[in-house]
Amino acid sequence: MQEKRINLLIVDDEIVTTEVLKEQIDRARLGIDRIYTAYNTDMAREVLGSAEIDMILCDIEMPKENGLELLEWIRKAQRDIEFLFLTSHEKFEYAFGAVKNGAANYLLKPLDMPTINNALFAVTEKIDKKKQLSQAKEYWNYGKRKVIREFWRNAVRGGFFEGEKEAAVRNEIIKLGLPLDIREKYILVLFHIRKESIFTDTRTGKVNQFILDNILAETLTTELNMENIIHWEDGENYYEAAVSDIDRERVKANMDKAEQSLKQLFDRPFYAGYISEPVKIPDLENVCREMLTYDRKHMYDEGKTVFFSELTSEKQKLEKMLDPKFILMCLEKGARVKLLEYLQMIVAKVKKKDNSLANMQYYQMDLIQIVSIYLHGQGMDLEFLFEDYNYMEIQKKSLTSELSMIRWNTYFVNKVFDCTQGREKSGGMLDTVVNYIREHYEENVTRNTLAQLVHFSPEYVGKAFKKKMGVSINDYVNKLRIEKAKNMLISTDYKIIDIALMVGFENMPYFSSVFKKYEGVSPAEFKKMH
Repeated sequence: MQEKRINLLIVDDEIVTTEVLKEQIDRARLGIDRIYTAYNTDMAREVLGSAEIDMILCDIEMPKENGLELLEWIRKAQRDIEFLFLTSHEKFEYAFGAVKNGAANYLLKPLDMPTINNALFAVTEKIDKKKQLSQAKEYWNYGKRKVIREFWRNAVRGGFFEGEKEAAVRNEIIKLGLPLDIREKYILVLFHIRKESIFTDTRTGKVNQFILDNILAETLTTELNMENIIHWEDGENYYEAAVSDIDRERVKANMDKAEQSLKQLFDRPFYAGYISEPVKIPDLENVCREMLTYDRKHMYDEGKTVFFSELTSEKQKLEKMLDPKFILMCLEKGARVKLLEYLQMIVAKVKKKDNSLANMQYYQMDLIQIVSIYLHGQGMDLEFLFEDYNYMEIQKKSLTSELSMIRWNTYFVNKVFDCTQGREKSGGMLDTVVNYIREHYEENVTRNTLAQLVHFSPEYVGKAFKKKMGVSINDYVNKLRIEKAKNMLISTDYKIIDIALMVGFENMPYFSSVFKKYEGVSPAEFKKMH
């Protein structure tokens, strides 16, 4: 059995009496933790305002205000405190007042400590039982809330219902003893949560989850029913659902208030919210499934909560909405701002017509294809984009909202312009290539390596290099290596095989073959001649 820990307050205007009581009360037997003292009712009120008191042993007759008035004040304040009276006078009105206000006992002076300790012990036993009952009730309520939440989770997500749905729901309600009526209708409110907004910090994640649950329960249920709020992860997506027992119009009005509260705490807390029509419990799972299907196939509205029944389910035919001639003209003339304004207008137009992900993906692919045609004419490809980590992250999120798609447009277009504008096809690009070869000739320098360096296609780099330099990239690299090798053969005592490896040749036979091609003699003969 749990040890009793009880706080006692002694109120008596006789200081000697108070000290005797404090000293002779059997703390160990009574399970007394702390004993407070007061010499009048004003002092008692101060103690009651700062300490948690379980039991008061109080004199009745005191100056200004008596013990009965203190007890009456405590009862009006609805404080659950046990009260025992001490008095020198056995008056009917005193006894009546004590009983009327629920005093636990009425003891007469002079003090008889065994009697007082026995009376206090009986009261502490009562207090202990009340605490145990309160704790048991708390555990029961917690378990009950947990059972109800699990019921709603299964009702919304599917779990224990088999066979005929309505009968299964009714049986489950009866089996669990839940205070639910299968004839009642509920509104399902589903949210697609931004994990990066709510759960940015693992240390505050649970607190933020509680805040989110609490705000939704406060605005979407009649009695702050936290058990009506459930959440789950689906791959990279995070969803929260509220089973609301308030009417349709209040749900929308309350959601507007909830959004304001959430946006004060978090940066754009969810992508989208969907409000169902009132449905019976057996229909919640189907409604949730329809909402999730729609959510996965459409672009989100940046936290906008809408009635699901008002969303169109008609499939729109995919259409080409981009003007290739206009886009190519902007790219050729360097009209960056004009192109971005045009694309922003097209995105809004596509989303207004049908915000499905298929339509947005079709728009993206169309734009990439048009830009690829332009880059091909410049001897470039899109490889420079796919090597850009920032671009890949922006592209991954581009289909989550109109704002995200515009962000992708901006990054994509700026990247293309930055890699093409102000660059001469054979001027600046070839200077970069030649400088790189001179600094890295001893490495494995290939046409593909150089193409990645300057963001042009390998074919274009090869043709442009040969046109300007008069030799292929491979011949230029080999000739540079041979010049370096000749200097080392003349000025150092390194072995020929070491020199071959140092200038970039992988083996001696190939080095000798290339050396003889350019110099007419073998490396050994060249070294002997010089």
